[in-house]
Amino acid sequence: MEEILSTDVAEAEGFPAQDAEGVAVEEVVPKKKERKPINQQKLQDNLWGWIFCIPLLVGTIWFVYSAFIMALMLSFTNFEMVGAVTLGDVLANLGEYVYKPQSLGPDGLPIPGSGVADPLIWYKRVFQTTFTTPSGFELNEMGIYLFNTVFYMIGIPIGMILSMFFAVCMSRDIKGGNVFRVLYYIPCVASTISVVYTFKIMFNTSGVINQLFGSNLEWLNPASGMTWNKVTGGQSTSAFMADPFWCQGFISKLVIVIMSVWKGLGGTIILYVAGLSGVNAATKEAAEIDGANGWQIFWKVTMPDLYPTIFYNIVTSVIGGMQVYMEPVLLFGENYNTSGYVSLVYIYGLNKEARNVTGGNKNPSAGAAYGMILAIFIFVLTLFQFWLDSRKKD
Repeated sequence: MEEILSTDVAEAEGFPAQDAEGVAVEEVVPKKKERKPINQQKLQDNLWGWIFCIPLLVGTIWFVYSAFIMALMLSFTNFEMVGAVTLGDVLANLGEYVYKPQSLGPDGLPIPGSGVADPLIWYKRVFQTTFTTPSGFELNEMGIYLFNTVFYMIGIPIGMILSMFFAVCMSRDIKGGNVFRVLYYIPCVASTISVVYTFKIMFNTSGVINQLFGSNLEWLNPASGMTWNKVTGGQSTSAFMADPFWCQGFISKLVIVIMSVWKGLGGTIILYVAGLSGVNAATKEAAEIDGANGWQIFWKVTMPDLYPTIFYNIVTSVIGGMQVYMEPVLLFGENYNTSGYVSLVYIYGLNKEARNVTGGNKNPSAGAAYGMILAIFIFVLTLFQFWLDSRKKD
């Protein structure tokens, strides 16, 4: 008790406190945190980085996210573009048509003054519009465009396998490897129009492809009425064998698949070559010492290290494949008659609905509905791919 009192007295008089043995006890005073000096070079680098990113951010927000929101709103309206339309007209009339779409007449066009409150009218039209083939097959119009689009995506796995093969060959230590990389990448640099017209010459009726095979197939003429009976020389009465929609459609779409594989091969090869350069050499050497052959090393060592590159190529190829438009239109033209259904794609249907080519008036709301459905398709496919990727990692 006396020791405690003496310690308190000592502290009160300004002397340092002492413990039971009379040794002075140092007071622990918390030190103030020192402010770190600002790294001017790092601050300047970050500032310049944001300056260079601002155009990309502004462009993405304005031309992607804002456009997506506006298209989503527009798909539930019945706004029409008749004649010259200014931005003021759109802003003045957009609110009037929200949730007040007009009913459609027999010609498929809105009836003026018929205010039927049906915000899903364009989505219903997408799923209800049908097309009848010459042999009587009744198909959904959107389904035909979607089928053609998915058919063109057959080139994705073909291109992946071929590019993987060429990338493995180019990654070996051979003379002239860089020359081959440049040669295979040239089609990626060439414009789409030049590639399309090159294939038009090659697959013409008197082109080099028919001369090589000794045939006279109408590869690029969807209106030729070619059937499987004509190609094979058969006399089948089957609707499938006698329907030009299936035969001509397959032959015409095959040209697009060949062209897309050839044009996209170089870019995929470069990505695979870069991925192969990051494969762990020590693991490959250990596998060789353990007696693994080249095929086993490729599947057990190379492929796991190359998986991120493969996954990236698949995701980006599927997204791009669902939005293909230029190649079929440039190769076959915009055929608004029944022959156009054998080769044209989903984006063509979107463009056709938005411009309403057959009716005359422009209906951007119908095109917006087509676009929203496509966005849902792409979103679901991408989620599915990421789900498969997560299962593989688990």
